[in-house]
Amino acid sequence: MKNLWNNFSDTYKISLTMLLLILMIQLGTLLYIWTFKSEILLEKERTNLEYQLDRNAKRLMNHLNSLQKELEFLALLEVMDDVLVNDIDKRMEILLEKKAKDLGQGIILCALSTDEVVVKTEENYTKKHYLEFYAPIVASFNKQKRLGKLVLLYPYENFMELTMDNPHQHLWLSAGFWKNSETSLVKDESIVVSKKLDDRLEGWVLSLGHEKRDALMTVRALEHILLWGFFFSLGLLLFVVWILSKKQINILEYTQEVLALKRTFLSTMSHELRTPLGSILNLTQHLMSSPKLTEENAVMLTKIESASEHLLSMINNLLQLSKIESNSMQVRQESVDIIILIEEMIEMLAPLIDEKELGLEKNLLTGQQLIVTDTNLLKQVLINLLSNAIKFTYEGSISIELRKENEQFVFRVRDTGIGIEKEKQSSLFSEFYQAHVGKEEIKHSTGLGLALSQKVAKLINGEITIQSEGIGQGCEATFRFSSL
Repeated sequence: MKNLWNNFSDTYKISLTMLLLILMIQLGTLLYIWTFKSEILLEKERTNLEYQLDRNAKRLMNHLNSLQKELEFLALLEVMDDVLVNDIDKRMEILLEKKAKDLGQGIILCALSTDEVVVKTEENYTKKHYLEFYAPIVASFNKQKRLGKLVLLYPYENFMELTMDNPHQHLWLSAGFWKNSETSLVKDESIVVSKKLDDRLEGWVLSLGHEKRDALMTVRALEHILLWGFFFSLGLLLFVVWILSKKQINILEYTQEVLALKRTFLSTMSHELRTPLGSILNLTQHLMSSPKLTEENAVMLTKIESASEHLLSMINNLLQLSKIESNSMQVRQESVDIIILIEEMIEMLAPLIDEKELGLEKNLLTGQQLIVTDTNLLKQVLINLLSNAIKFTYEGSISIELRKENEQFVFRVRDTGIGIEKEKQSSLFSEFYQAHVGKEEIKHSTGLGLALSQKVAKLINGEITIQSEGIGQGCEATFRFSSL
């Protein structure tokens, strides 16, 4: 899976990362809702229920107040004077019966003279089952004279018929002496809020309940949408990965075929070119030893020899690179004293250092330092790092250091040369990359040296890093390696 991800292009990686991010956001939202949102919504629903309860309490009290006002209006009518003569002509009885019928709701109206009932609209009733309203009856001919009182009896049963527009909500009244037993609400499965009433219903409690299942219906619907969205995104992500992996496999197969053809071409070309180049070098060196050689011809032969050696070096590098990429490079294991090996490399390159009049500083480990490695490959890496330091340094000095960190050797070459721009340092190990293109004073190579050295270094348990503070700041090459 890791190799497959590494082989994806940046565009594919960005697309997959965005899909994965969307997936994580959906999953996080779901987890948040499951963990916290339900409680938050329940609290909001409780607040909303309290608001509804206040409105219903006011509506109930307004209804009762309107009954009181109706009663007081009736008590002011002239017909109420009949309480003095016990309503002989039945005018008051007819009026109260008509009014009770208009009001409905099982309301009973009574007219009393002192404690004696003059008129009542219902013969048989139990007084304790009714809420009582009173209004004084005064004489129409003398407003200061009180003739009796008018009573309105409101059945407690009406309080059992409190309804809500939402069928999942229930509204009911209860008191210490009377409770509504008709509610089917299960308290643990509902949100319930209550409010103590005052004035005419002092001691009563008005309650409003809402079924949790219905209250959370919105969030449940949202959960289902997010859950299906999560599964859809997950399926889409897996489908995209499958498509890209199939495409990537085809690309990799094609790439491997191309690389195989490239390696075959490089290997064949290298072998075919090395033979004539070897002959050219042999003939050139033979002619250079001739006693009849003129000075002009000697210069030309020297140029031919230098060009041939450069071309042969390039072909050898290509051939070695091809072997490494095809995993056909054989690594031999042998014990070698790393101190002796480095001293030999320095001695071999000393003429080049002296030619440029550069200073040389050495800080190597003392005593015998044995390591199991491929000597030729190790030499190749060391020579390349030392040669580069000499090549790009025109004045100043070169310092060579060897120390040991844990189980690794650290070989470091510092120079006071021309340095490298920081933005170019990440590409130094790319094949055919040249950091100093356009500088005429530098003798350019093929750009394979560092790329090949890094690959060789990895074959022998090593790694090269290059650091520079910038142009004119010199360079530091570090080679860390250990035994095979």
